[in-house]
Amino acid sequence: MKTLCLGVLCFGILSFAAYEPPSAVVSKLKSYRGYSDLTKASSGMDLDVYAYNMTTWQISNGGFFKAMADSYKNPYSGGEKSSWRTKDNKDLSTIDNDATVQEMRFLAERYKATTNTSYKNTFKESFNKAVQFLLTMQRSSGGLPQVWPKRGNYSDHITLNDNAMVRVMVTIMDIANKTAPFDSDIIDDNTRGLMQASLEKALDYLLKAQIVNNGNLTVWCAQHDTSDYSPKGARAYELPSKSGSESAGVVWFLMNWPNQTPEIQAAIKGALAWYKKTEIKNAAYDNTQSSGYKEKSGSSFWYRFYEVNNDTHIFCDRDGESTKTTDLLKISDERRTGYQWGGSYGSQLLSVEADYLKALENVEANVTPIPEPTPEPTPAVAMCGGGECKYYIDGVEYDEIKGVSESSNGGFVGEGYANVDNEASSFVRYTLTAKEAKEYTIYIRYANGSNTSVRNMDITLRSNVGNGIKVLASDLEFPYTGGWTEWNTKEVTIALEKGVNTITLLSKASDGLANIDVIGWNDDALLKGSVQWEDDSPTAINRNLLISNRQEKLEMKVRDIKGNLMKPDLSRLKSGVYYVETYHKGVKLNSTMVRVNK
Repeated sequence: MKTLCLGVLCFGILSFAAYEPPSAVVSKLKSYRGYSDLTKASSGMDLDVYAYNMTTWQISNGGFFKAMADSYKNPYSGGEKSSWRTKDNKDLSTIDNDATVQEMRFLAERYKATTNTSYKNTFKESFNKAVQFLLTMQRSSGGLPQVWPKRGNYSDHITLNDNAMVRVMVTIMDIANKTAPFDSDIIDDNTRGLMQASLEKALDYLLKAQIVNNGNLTVWCAQHDTSDYSPKGARAYELPSKSGSESAGVVWFLMNWPNQTPEIQAAIKGALAWYKKTEIKNAAYDNTQSSGYKEKSGSSFWYRFYEVNNDTHIFCDRDGESTKTTDLLKISDERRTGYQWGGSYGSQLLSVEADYLKALENVEANVTPIPEPTPEPTPAVAMCGGGECKYYIDGVEYDEIKGVSESSNGGFVGEGYANVDNEASSFVRYTLTAKEAKEYTIYIRYANGSNTSVRNMDITLRSNVGNGIKVLASDLEFPYTGGWTEWNTKEVTIALEKGVNTITLLSKASDGLANIDVIGWNDDALLKGSVQWEDDSPTAINRNLLISNRQEKLEMKVRDIKGNLMKPDLSRLKSGVYYVETYHKGVKLNSTMVRVNK
């Protein structure tokens, strides 16, 4: 760690140079990129014909069903395309057993190789439908379920079982990074950007879903809840548990992530510590033994399932929880021999631990002062009482959204606009800092291109006093503006508390909200983003940048490269360039750039 002192402030800084994962870690991801079932089935065939046949089996939502390699030898000629069915008996797509992602890889390969223009266009269209399927099936929390649409059972949970979610994440990562076979124009750069955003949401989900025992990060379940990340069961003999098997794939992926944040390092190190704690040395899986293993010199053994809250291993039969036991011989022969209850799951992970830690040691800190940023100018648009706003938040500068950022409809100002999902309770969330507790007038610039609906919203605030939700404004109407490229302004008065206020724009109907371009205001007492108020206690940024106020009454602000104030929770600071500004009694003392290269 390096120390930087600025006047009365001292900064302890640990930032990151480029991380290079060990070669064995990189090689492990290859096992999640295979599509050998398709290459074997297509052996001896015209590969373009096989790929074309495959596209005829694609389900209408863009996905594919599993175990279809032999079916692709012939084009679809009618009937059901999946043996699993939706709740209303329609075809169902899945990511189970490499489904959908292996078809995407095969299509991308044939797109590059074929010289037939008609096939080429068909492969590209089918591939992009599959991309949209993955983007659509992903939950707003970032997790990926086993199937889409919903099946009405355990398949609707976020699924790590058989590395389903990890395989999708590797595929999405390869698409975003233009890694072969996705290094062509089969997908446009805008969609690649959507894939990168999808990947980061999935990564965030994995970090939040990691099971904690007694304050220690451990591993993951094979399935997790969409919203609260809790462990979930699947089939009757697959209870909520810690999984020695599926967790390994998550750790391999995290080790390959180029941006080794403190959160990711903690997740990896916590999992490795758990694998070391639960390792049974000189043992190998044996389903004829009560314990589930036999002695074998040089081998290591882990159970597939452990209790969620402790490290007791469990076996279970088809009758479910009532048959849970630690004695493998007490379950039926059919389940004992027809399922894998243990294996050497953590052996390879522990073998690369030293190399992984060494790679982290090679990551070096650096701090480089550069001139202060120039804040972005207010957009030149008359929207605040007929004049230009003094202050504003661009619609895409949200804290959280149940929807997407877009820039496809013209007429907006700034970088784009927020477009929430078309459903009730979809939302977009912004942070403002109020110097005084009082009413403020804000102006919301919006577009509603639907001439059949007035898109109503509530504006709510999670109160800083207690944990209640305050409704600041209810049933605000955002009527038709004449089209999605025509923008109007809505004046709203809201009562904010002193300090940081996170407001939520919440849709009231199934159509969602109008598109949000800009929120502007003129009151000097209302600030964009968050301001760190005077505080004697040390402030931690990203667990690594420590600022000690040394008993001085100081105010600290952290801005990104564009001059935007950061959110009050600075523990999730991402890689990039940041400006740390310090003030004493309203007088600015200094501004120093901190470059965090993770």
